Amino acid sequence: MGFPFSPATWNVVEGAMYMGANGIAPGIYTFLAFVVCGVVLFIGNKSEKQRYKDYDKS
Repeated sequence: MGFPFSPATWNVVEGAMYMGANGIAPGIYTFLAFVVCGVVLFIGNKSEKQRYKDYDKS
């Protein structure tokens, strides 16, 4: 496959190296990650609270 630039060094690389640079995609991905983390924390907290209540202290 080879190196994508004619001189085989990183010295000629300028700017961003991914498609979503200077667009809305990084913001959308960050927001989605935030929502997923919030949902996981909420569901985990709810589950742990129920298990704590159901625990038989004998």
